[in-house]
Amino acid sequence: MSLKLDPFLVCNRLVKEEWENREYELHLKRLNDIKNRKTKVETIRFPVILNNSKKAQLEEENQNEIDRNALYTEKKIKKINSQKNPDIWNPEYEKRKIREMNRNRGITSLETENQRMYKKIKNIKGAYSIKKWDEDFENHLRYLKFSEKKFYTPRGMGHRKLKSLPEMKYDRANYIQKNKNTLKMLNQAVNQQDRGDVVLMKTLVQLNYYERMETKKSYEETYQSDLKKGLTKVMEKQYEPLINALLTDNNSVDIDKIYESLYEPSEAAVVIVEAIISRNSEDRDSLLAAFETKIDSSLSSEIESKLEGELKIFLLSFIQNQNLNKDKYDEKQADSWAKNLGKNFSYTSDEFLEIFKSSSKKQLNVFFKSYQKIHGIELCKESDLYKPICKSIKFIQTYLNNPILFKTEKIQKTFKANKPEFLRLLAIQPQKDLDEIVKNYNKKANIDTDIRNAFSQDVSRLILKMVHKNTDE
Repeated sequence: MSLKLDPFLVCNRLVKEEWENREYELHLKRLNDIKNRKTKVETIRFPVILNNSKKAQLEEENQNEIDRNALYTEKKIKKINSQKNPDIWNPEYEKRKIREMNRNRGITSLETENQRMYKKIKNIKGAYSIKKWDEDFENHLRYLKFSEKKFYTPRGMGHRKLKSLPEMKYDRANYIQKNKNTLKMLNQAVNQQDRGDVVLMKTLVQLNYYERMETKKSYEETYQSDLKKGLTKVMEKQYEPLINALLTDNNSVDIDKIYESLYEPSEAAVVIVEAIISRNSEDRDSLLAAFETKIDSSLSSEIESKLEGELKIFLLSFIQNQNLNKDKYDEKQADSWAKNLGKNFSYTSDEFLEIFKSSSKKQLNVFFKSYQKIHGIELCKESDLYKPICKSIKFIQTYLNNPILFKTEKIQKTFKANKPEFLRLLAIQPQKDLDEIVKNYNKKANIDTDIRNAFSQDVSRLILKMVHKNTDE
């Protein structure tokens, strides 16, 4: 409600003054009320915080982590003191270890490469083979015979020295032309320009193991690609085991077996001996050279470092035998060895090791029979049959007694257990041995029937052609 009075007419002066005074007093009262009002709003002031709360929080969390680690360490110490084999694995340590390995990877790889090169250079030895020199000289004489009309032949060499030279095993010109045709047909099969099974029937199936390896090498040099991978890629899955059997290097397979067997003496006693005794001189030298190339260490060095005892000494002597594939043998010498050796001989004696270091296969076979005839017992005693060295000797005796029968039994076992290995063993056999193996195989079962039952019709046709190259099967 307003205190202001509206003006109005009065009848005299006194009433007017009274009214004006009253209005003036009301005005003063209003001014006084205005002065007493609070015109300013007081600002709310908060207390000033002088510390860093986030920092205090982090410090508190860090201290809690330290306390937990201290408690964990205390528990681990108690566990170590209370147990014989405590579990003290620390994942954080493993992480740090991995980081350190990654940082030092360059240095470690460089040191490893240097050590490998040093080991390879250290183990390199000169190889001198008189037999290889003689073969090279004979090849040289044959070359002079072919080139006598084109090049000068020195006096005392070639046709000027010998009236009749030995005939070549094959006509070189025809062989080169045949090889070129084979490579061309295989390349057409790889490029799907011809049927793969037809090409295999005309080429690889007709060749022996050495010709296939030479063809594989020539194909890679000519077309800069892997023949086995190319055929496997374009042909059906059913042909893959046969392609692998035809084009797999026997040395590579045996090297892997030998290297794995070195960690198990009883297995090495058979695997190494079989690889050496089943090869001729050239193939054995090729195996030893391939082993050193692939493993960066010679077989002798690996045997020296991984095997021990009697087996190590025996194998080192046996692989050094350069007379193993010779045809010479002397029954009187075998009888003399058997008598001098006696019954209570040592497997590490010089007399015993010299027999296996210098004898041919035929000489060893005669020696085994002479020893049993003279002493009435086997070379290895029954009490020693558990020894790895006796497994080697027993294997040599079994193999030399009848190599074809041994190969036949091995092929029959692999047929039941491992079909790809069965095909590989058939593929690496010389044709002469393969014919004998087939005859022995057919005494217990029929190899043709087994192949037809185990493989498809198209694949079995190729396998049978490989087995019976000289027949119309």
